[in-house]
Amino acid sequence: MKADSVKIMFRSVAVLLSLSLGGCLGQGSPPAVAPTGFTVAAGESQVVLTWNSNPNLSYWIYYKQGTNTGLGNADKIIYQATSPYDLTGLTNGTQYAFALTSSNSGSEAGPFTAVITATPRLIGPDATWTAGTALTTNDLKGIAFGGSNYVAVGSAATVFAAPFNFTSPGGVTGWTQTALPITSSVNLTGVVYDGSRFVALGSDGTIITTTDSTTWAVVTAISGATGMNAIAFGAGTYVAVGNAGGIYSNANAGVTGVWTARTSGTTQNLYGVVFVNGQFIAVGAQGTLLTSPDGVTWTTRTSHTPNALRGVAYGAGTYVAVGDAGAVVSSIDGATWTAQTIPTTQSLYAAAFGPDAQFVAVGTAGAVIYSSSGTNGSWSSAHAGTIDLYGIVPNAVYIAVGAAGANVSAK
Repeated sequence: MKADSVKIMFRSVAVLLSLSLGGCLGQGSPPAVAPTGFTVAAGESQVVLTWNSNPNLSYWIYYKQGTNTGLGNADKIIYQATSPYDLTGLTNGTQYAFALTSSNSGSEAGPFTAVITATPRLIGPDATWTAGTALTTNDLKGIAFGGSNYVAVGSAATVFAAPFNFTSPGGVTGWTQTALPITSSVNLTGVVYDGSRFVALGSDGTIITTTDSTTWAVVTAISGATGMNAIAFGAGTYVAVGNAGGIYSNANAGVTGVWTARTSGTTQNLYGVVFVNGQFIAVGAQGTLLTSPDGVTWTTRTSHTPNALRGVAYGAGTYVAVGDAGAVVSSIDGATWTAQTIPTTQSLYAAAFGPDAQFVAVGTAGAVIYSSSGTNGSWSSAHAGTIDLYGIVPNAVYIAVGAAGANVSAK
């Protein structure tokens, strides 16, 4: 038996003895009634447990796989739990049983709540997308996550930041608009997290950065750039793309110094760029699709769609690009691409591959499509409201942003 298993076993035994013998040791009287308001909400590989707390009581969560649990019948016991409690590390598709009891100043356990069962699941067509209150009347064009914070950017120099909080509605503690050192004439079109800072791109080539999600600074702009649409970071290099085939790169730490124009080999507008699985992929009008190992040298690929492509994601050994009129193409090597048939004709503006090992893409009128493999015939569809969604970021909570300050989430 592993040492950790022994520790868990002894801890559980100690808890059981404490709860069952506390009254015999002259401690407080056990609560007369079970905790009230006990709920269990299933999420992705986790559940959130809530109840009506009494500050004078201590609470104990019992749970195990199956349909029943309680004193002497638990795989795990969580002691001194507080509401809400986010229980992670569960297996999607597996049913768990949960019960809650309480003690009073070290007394024996009081009555248990009724057992509640819940089954963690992938975020998918059956998940509920929660619409948050519109953050602004401006469009939000991109969103990134890093350092436990979400940052969303948009038109008229709009930036909102929010700390991640799984137990809160919408997956964040609350969105706060951030003051910026730029004028409202700058439309921010994309944002990326490089591991230590957020970097946001303006359509005019403006670049601003922050290490704390709230205090922003202007750094060297992309000289001569117009119509810039997206930014990515990977392998120590920042890449920004825009209209008329514009591609610029910057390999200076902290996105300092001059940006360099690169030869893209196309005059088509480029709408999206990502760094995934060791390479940059840029997409754009009329099915334009380019790849690069370093952000400097670019190769044109045949996408097999005439529709504009706008977003790219990678996972499960597959690259997926999405775009207008329900266009989806996929590749296993980034070089040879195949068009797919999916259950929507809505335009798709952004795609992500989440920690749940699933592709999620969003687009026009709240369209959402899902796939665990990214292959033809594997997609299902849903809706996250009715407003156009332009960006999505995966985490324990998926958050998408869009037109007129829209923000929706699923977990």
